[in-house]
Amino acid sequence: MMTLFETLTRAQDGEALKTMARQFGISERQTEQAIEALMPAFSAGLKRNASDPMGVAGFMQALSTGQHAKYFEDVHNAFAPEGVEEGNGILGHLFGSKEVSRAVAAQAEQATGVGQDILKQMLPVVAATLMGGLFKQSTGQVAPSRQAASPMAAMMEQFMAAQGQPSQGTSGNPLADMVAQMFGGEAAAGRP
Repeated sequence: MMTLFETLTRAQDGEALKTMARQFGISERQTEQAIEALMPAFSAGLKRNASDPMGVAGFMQALSTGQHAKYFEDVHNAFAPEGVEEGNGILGHLFGSKEVSRAVAAQAEQATGVGQDILKQMLPVVAATLMGGLFKQSTGQVAPSRQAASPMAAMMEQFMAAQGQPSQGTSGNPLADMVAQMFGGEAAAGRP
């Protein structure tokens, strides 16, 4: 299973990263560093949602619609007003408030040197694109060779079963497992 960072940086075979760099007027390396600095906040938001059954249900409902796939498939869509609005909605769900989003941007600025204004604009684009990537992973449309034991796939199966659709069944908290695997893989590899 790809990490959140890999999901974003590999979107559109790396073209999404280039598009973001051009759109925000920063280098590809700065864009990559900014995304890397933002990922712990996204991980924390996902973990917080995973600990709440209502949070899991809300996340699964949003993910299962597939409406965010277009942002992953073409990041230009994430810059459109609708994409930014949906990205802000995701941020609200993950972080809980605009104050937390601002604090995330401030922390990422200190870590990367990329300005807070750019990071604030980047957050909803990253959120919408990431959600699209998670949908694509959960449906086996990304990294099929690594998809077989994906917690995201298991989570989708569990959600579909709850909706009355066929499922092979899973146990435990799949969102928490998914988040742990996404970030455990980076930690095990010695990645900051």
